[in-house]
Amino acid sequence: MHDRSNTDDRLLSTITWQATLAIALLAALSLSLVGLSCNIEVSAETLVLMSFYAFFAIYFSFVRPNSKIARVLICFGQLVVVILMGILLSYAASTVQLPYRDAHLHAMDQWLGFDRASYLAVLNRHDALRNVLSLAYNSMMSQNILVLAAAILTRRLDRLQFYIIAFAVAVTATAAIACFIPAANAIIYLDKAPTELSTLPGGGHSYFPVLEGLRNGTLRVIDFRAVEGLISFPSFHTANAILFVWALWPIRILRFFLVPLNLLLIAGTPLCGAHYAVDVIGGAAVACGAIAATTWLVRAHCRSNDLVQAIPSPIDWRPLLHPIGFPPD
Repeated sequence: MHDRSNTDDRLLSTITWQATLAIALLAALSLSLVGLSCNIEVSAETLVLMSFYAFFAIYFSFVRPNSKIARVLICFGQLVVVILMGILLSYAASTVQLPYRDAHLHAMDQWLGFDRASYLAVLNRHDALRNVLSLAYNSMMSQNILVLAAAILTRRLDRLQFYIIAFAVAVTATAAIACFIPAANAIIYLDKAPTELSTLPGGGHSYFPVLEGLRNGTLRVIDFRAVEGLISFPSFHTANAILFVWALWPIRILRFFLVPLNLLLIAGTPLCGAHYAVDVIGGAAVACGAIAATTWLVRAHCRSNDLVQAIPSPIDWRPLLHPIGFPPD
């Protein structure tokens, strides 16, 4: 049983490495093809932290091997790389100069029955609700830290590795879709916010000047100190919210916190992210596709290594919660 567990761990680590390296290579190739470069200025404090990280990762991997500590450190590094590469992919995707599709996205919202003006009117009457939605929407980085910490504390690093793989798939799909369905955002198209300002008159922030700079070629150097989300459709905030819940679902105590938090995050995307309602649907579809792809990928590797005795039927959705047969806690 112990040998089987070690084999599963090694296999999952291999797949996670493959996903991390794949998105890194894809990001580098994409930036090269569209002519973007990065301006990376690292502070002395960051250099010290990176040095300590590299030292301990090497020490516990090779000098004084400790598989558990090494696995934690490696997973942390992989998560950081996947997040950064996802941001770079979004910048590369934003250089594609196809026409904006805001009119089509708005028409789909109308067909769905979503009225942005009414949505904003309700929130304007309830400041507390606006604040709650804003806090939830801005919790993505904190939730990434939570995934890392929860996986370590509950000794479920498999969940963290599943999350890293699914994140890589989802962010790549988001960037690919945005290449063909570019959009400004609802603030620009519907609310008629100034297109030349980054800081809006009401105090909000608009990424539109950066997006336009990438599209018209005036912005060719990415400043890592000021990177931001640039994609309207599909909503990656929505996709990430679903991935958070999926990744930590086996940890029962967290369900009661994560589900309402991420429902609020999704509800806040039209307000805080200037998204259309159809962006949310697109983000949910990306998340489900990433979960299905991750499950298929891991199970395919297990089957090729004779680690899975019975592959569930395609209509059995339980593997989406517990990939490769890891039982829930």
